[in-house]
Amino acid sequence: MKAIRKIIATLPALLLAGCAATQVETRAGLPPPLVERLPLRVGVYYPREFREYVHKEKRQQIGYEVALGAAHVGNLDWLFAAMFDKVVPLEDVAQAAAIRPPLAMVLEPRFEEYSFLTPRDVAGEAYLVTIRYLLTVYDGAGARVDGFAYTGYGREPAHGLSASGPLQAATQRAMRDAAAKVAVELMEQDSVRLLLRASARPESSGPAPVPVPGPLPVPSLPRS
Repeated sequence: MKAIRKIIATLPALLLAGCAATQVETRAGLPPPLVERLPLRVGVYYPREFREYVHKEKRQQIGYEVALGAAHVGNLDWLFAAMFDKVVPLEDVAQAAAIRPPLAMVLEPRFEEYSFLTPRDVAGEAYLVTIRYLLTVYDGAGARVDGFAYTGYGREPAHGLSASGPLQAATQRAMRDAAAKVAVELMEQDSVRLLLRASARPESSGPAPVPVPGPLPVPSLPRS
């Protein structure tokens, strides 16, 4: 009996030791987007801190490391290629002005927030994830025009003792949710519409004019 009590007494410490480092490697992966591609040349600039971003924190003696950057670059490359006829990668926004044919606009994503709740935090049975991005829009010459925040939410039921599996799944769902919002909402912003109209002027030496007299086709991403 004493041996059993000793094992029970040490069990919480053993569980904490087993969860002392929770590492989550997110993966790029969006469903085939149902998008009407626009005849635009768009530049994309991924800052180094975005490409290599890893969220780190320690909570209740458990360390968490969630790799986010590379997967987000993969997802956005896939999404923008479906939304626009030509996507031009940039090493710096200042490059935009020298590119010919000219770009309709330049997009720059940055992380604003990554946060999560575990079942222990909310006395529940699921992991909850919030990811918030700022997508800055520049004109074809690299001048800042506007910025838009997109927030994705993900939820995954807890299963087993490991946090990495459900936390990864909840993060992937939040990534997909945010991508769907970018696809649906970006082209409806007034400042973006103005850029498209400017790129459609006859004197532009860029690609064929974009049909913008009426509402622009709004891309969408399937939601599960």
